[in-house]
Amino acid sequence: MSMNDADPCDPVLNGDEIRNITFGKGLYDASQVNELLDRIAAELDAGRPAGTLIASEAFEQRPFARGYNAGAVNWFLEQLWRREDPAEADRMNADPWGALAADPYCIRREPGDPARRVAKPSKQAYKDAWDDFARQPGTRLSWVRTGARRNELRTAEQQPIASSGPGRPAALTAGGRTFTWIRVTKSSWPGIATTISPEYPYAAAHMRKRQAENQTGDNNPRMYQLRDETGIPVLYTAGRHFNRDASGYIKFPGQRWLRFPVRGTRRADVIMTAVDQAGNKVARYRLIRYGRSVRRTTEITVHPDRRLTDELALVIAASAPWLSLYFWREGGGG
Repeated sequence: MSMNDADPCDPVLNGDEIRNITFGKGLYDASQVNELLDRIAAELDAGRPAGTLIASEAFEQRPFARGYNAGAVNWFLEQLWRREDPAEADRMNADPWGALAADPYCIRREPGDPARRVAKPSKQAYKDAWDDFARQPGTRLSWVRTGARRNELRTAEQQPIASSGPGRPAALTAGGRTFTWIRVTKSSWPGIATTISPEYPYAAAHMRKRQAENQTGDNNPRMYQLRDETGIPVLYTAGRHFNRDASGYIKFPGQRWLRFPVRGTRRADVIMTAVDQAGNKVARYRLIRYGRSVRRTTEITVHPDRRLTDELALVIAASAPWLSLYFWREGGGG
């Protein structure tokens, strides 16, 4: 796929197409989602914006086999919602990575299909996107294993700019400084909760503020903070990428955060993207063979609009292992 081509998973904007969309199985009440889609389609047919409808939506949950996939629904509605803002649409259209989809759901389909099938990308489409990775603009990096539980983040010239040492979780170094992971406990959460965004990164953008009021320590599973030598936290990680579930995310002091959606079916075609709270792509990751070894290293491209700071180097060092872990299952193996 050429980087200049329109992504086949871009959200549809035609009322008839929206009426014919369906999603994979999940927890969102399918009848409520369908009813909202019908109302959105009617607004678009009348030439009116549907943002108010999207922003006010809320779906009940149903047994998995009877509902729609929440992630697919959220992603689709978020794209519609963002594109109704002219500034957002201009920003998305001007992005040199704009044609590169980050999220794993492709829900565009031809209207009138009596089977109401979702047109998922083919394996070849994923492989084409993986091959195109090397041609996208940006700063090239690699996350390379250098020893037992030791890794380095290297530039295209093979200069190390960050590293991780032994330990679980491993300490990180960047810019000549050492950073240590500390588990966030329930007793420490009240103080931390006032310093980071309460939003849940994997909720649709128009729902994050609404869900923020329910955010507690229990809603940030496996949270760790990364501290510098003086004990000051520089970032937080929570969730995890595991068993083909991409739910790990990073937050920073203040209101910034990153999520890391994954697209692909296997290690040979998978791509992970770091996306910030404004929907901007920050970096992309793919796995490649490490010489003749069965091990794989991780290639990273930093978005051309992003400066490679020590903070970003730490983010990449913290998140690069997640792409391999995405394929691991309980009991080991991937």
